[in-house]
Amino acid sequence: MFILIVGGGKVGTYLGRDLLKENHEVVIIEKDARKAQFMTNLLEQDIAIVGDGCDPMVMMQAGVSRADVVVADTGDDEDNLVVCLIARKNSKARCIARVNNPRNKEIFDSIGTDENPIKVISSTELILNIIEDEVNISECRPIVALRNGDVELVKIAVDADSPSVGKKIADVGFPRSSIVVAIESKDGEVTIPTGDTRIAAADEVVLMIKRSARAQVRDALLGASAATA
Repeated sequence: MFILIVGGGKVGTYLGRDLLKENHEVVIIEKDARKAQFMTNLLEQDIAIVGDGCDPMVMMQAGVSRADVVVADTGDDEDNLVVCLIARKNSKARCIARVNNPRNKEIFDSIGTDENPIKVISSTELILNIIEDEVNISECRPIVALRNGDVELVKIAVDADSPSVGKKIADVGFPRSSIVVAIESKDGEVTIPTGDTRIAAADEVVLMIKRSARAQVRDALLGASAATA
C-alpha cells in the first residue's frame, strides 16, 4: 500500500517509521528542509520531499494520483483541509486528517462522501471521550464501538432504587436513537426482550445506542441523579 503523509513532525515521522516496518511504500511531504533531513537520517531512507503540501504540483510530484491513503498531519487545520481537497480531486485515496480545533471537524466531514468519507482525528475529542468514559464507566460500560465510534454497544447495571425497576421497556422512555438488545438477570439468564419485558433490580441491560444519546439512556434507566451521585 502507498501512503502519502503531509507533515513531517513527530507524529508524521514515527508514523512513517512504523509503516515502513510493515513494508508499506511511504512518502512524506515536509516544508522545513531541516525536518526533512532529520527524517531521512532517523528512518535511514530517503522518503521525504521538501515542499508545501498545499501546492498541487508538489502533491503530484509526491505521487498523490496513485496513493492508497493520504494523511494530512500538519499543525494547521486549513492546510490539512487543502491537502484533502487536492487528494480528493486527483486520486481515489482514503484521506485521514488531523484536526486541531474540534469545531472544524464538520468542514472535513462535508467534503467526504458515503463511499469515501474523510477520517478525522481530533486529539481534543479523543481526550474528552476518554474522560467521559472514565466518569461514566460505572453506570454505562461501552462494550464495542461501531461506525467510527458514533454507534456503540453498552451495558448498564440497574440498581434497586432505579426508576426503571418494574417498568416495561416500552414505558422506560428510551431515546429513539437506542435499542435494547438483551437483558441479563442477576442469575445470569439472558433474555432477548420485547416492549412488554419488565426491568428488574440487578438486571444488566445491553443496548445499541448512538454515542450522543448515552446520557439520555443512562438517565432513563438510572435516573438523572445517577450522573451526579
